[in-house]
Amino acid sequence: MTAAARPGPAARRGDSPEQWLLSLVPRHALAGVMAWRAAETLGLLTLLIGLALALAAGVGLPAAAAPQLSLLLAIAATGAVLRALALHRGERAGARLASSLVTTLRQHLLARSVQPRWQLQQTADTAALTLRLTRELETLEPYYRRYLPALGVAVLQPLLILLLVLPLDWLAGLVLLGTAPLIPLFMVLIGMGSARLAEEQHSRLARMGAMFLDRLRGLQTLRLFRRTDSAVQDIGQAAEAWRGATMRVLRVAFLSSAVLEFFAAVAIATVAIYIGLALLGFFTLGPAPEMTLAAGLVILVLAPEYFAPLRRLAQHYHDRAAALAAVPALRAMDEPADMAAAPLARHALERDPAAATARRPRRWPAPPAVRLERVTLRWPRAMQPAVQALSLTIAAGEWLAVTGPSGCGKSTLAAALLGWLPVETGDLLIDGRHPAAYPPEELAANLGWLGQQPQLLNATLRANLAPSGESDTAALAALAQRVGLTDVVAALPAGLDTRLGEDGAGLSGGEAQRVALARALHRAPRLLVLDEPTASLDAAHEQALLGRLRALGGTATIVMLTHSEAAAAAADRRVTLPTRAGPAA
Repeated sequence: MTAAARPGPAARRGDSPEQWLLSLVPRHALAGVMAWRAAETLGLLTLLIGLALALAAGVGLPAAAAPQLSLLLAIAATGAVLRALALHRGERAGARLASSLVTTLRQHLLARSVQPRWQLQQTADTAALTLRLTRELETLEPYYRRYLPALGVAVLQPLLILLLVLPLDWLAGLVLLGTAPLIPLFMVLIGMGSARLAEEQHSRLARMGAMFLDRLRGLQTLRLFRRTDSAVQDIGQAAEAWRGATMRVLRVAFLSSAVLEFFAAVAIATVAIYIGLALLGFFTLGPAPEMTLAAGLVILVLAPEYFAPLRRLAQHYHDRAAALAAVPALRAMDEPADMAAAPLARHALERDPAAATARRPRRWPAPPAVRLERVTLRWPRAMQPAVQALSLTIAAGEWLAVTGPSGCGKSTLAAALLGWLPVETGDLLIDGRHPAAYPPEELAANLGWLGQQPQLLNATLRANLAPSGESDTAALAALAQRVGLTDVVAALPAGLDTRLGEDGAGLSGGEAQRVALARALHRAPRLLVLDEPTASLDAAHEQALLGRLRALGGTATIVMLTHSEAAAAAADRRVTLPTRAGPAA
């Protein structure tokens, strides 16, 4: 595992946006970047001091002192080499750190966004999600690559220069010390406005993306009603509004740079005028009469470099504003308020990817028992609970049919059993443990799910039966025989390697249902949840599917939600939920 892939301290929910960003940075990786920046600063100071002393020596020394001049030039050359090397390595280390952090965060958030439990708790549309995982996430890279290193140099380099200048001339040091705070002060004041504009820019871009996606999805309807020109105008107006927001951000950035450059130029000019007047004898206050040419040249060449890191920090301050504006949306993806899965800094980065790949999730040795004790379930943003005070016990290996009128909470119960929907009150226990207590990989390896409308991939039949690609042809053939797909596979042009169309095009409804059942049984789940598995089947196919479920023979605990009397009669036990679920047998 690379150094840039290990985390810093875990983020807490009360952390500020900047604390959240910093919590993702591995401390030793950031320390490595800062070490190269410190070496760059030392090389620069060595170069400048060597050149200044060499210039002073060349003016004031006789020809016999050439060896001393050569030594000073050699010191300056050493500083130049050190600075060039440190600059190159520091840039590479910073870019590597930023790229690694952003890539890891994108992988983590992308994996999180496809989890059903996460999707149930989000209101973001596809356009907003795409924006977060692309443009908003990419705004973090300049923050890590440019702003953080610039912040470290802005603290170190002026401090070192001040320590060098004060012994040479305390009055020049006071001038530098007195003017330096003006730059951070104005930087913060201007940054407050730029942060608000950056947030506005993100909001406008999100709205524009949602508008474009909406018009794209409704393109056929727009053509039917001859409204395509109006849609183009709407998108054009949104794009113009976003362009205006972008220009306002750039205007503030350029204004801040101009203000900071002005104060830096005034301070440098003040120091230069003071040194010139002191060397000419026109200024006799304080240490001015004792100033030498060497001291004056050293102070003169160091003064611009005193303000240079502060100016660079000001230039990159808008990178910070853009990153902070993106944090709330990204953090909402990482830390839903009622989601038990661990967020990034405690979960995704703390594990070695290679070790996680090699570590297989634990398989449950036997079907689990399930117990619900006065469980209340509520969908996100719903006013009323879908299931209230439900008590239910399911024995290990039992096939339970759950029936009831539409809207009584059967699908809600399925979502809770699969760990997608958190329990509001009460206890839902699988083998005595809450679903959130199991590692996500372990739950995924031991749970199976078959819904009313099977979602098949636009891929080969092999990929649909085993999306993980772990099973060989013989194992898939046995699986196909188990669910009655042998004749279907034989009739396909390329067998298991035949490519299916979108949503299983090329298969009948019953065949698609059997493919989905085979996929659910592929990993031999210990808890199988079925939501209306026979809803789209005729009587013959329904009986065939029920027979295959019966053939599981207690190897899995089955919870089947159904309206079918035939399906309910085939189960070991039947429970009927009232319109507002309460105690069940």
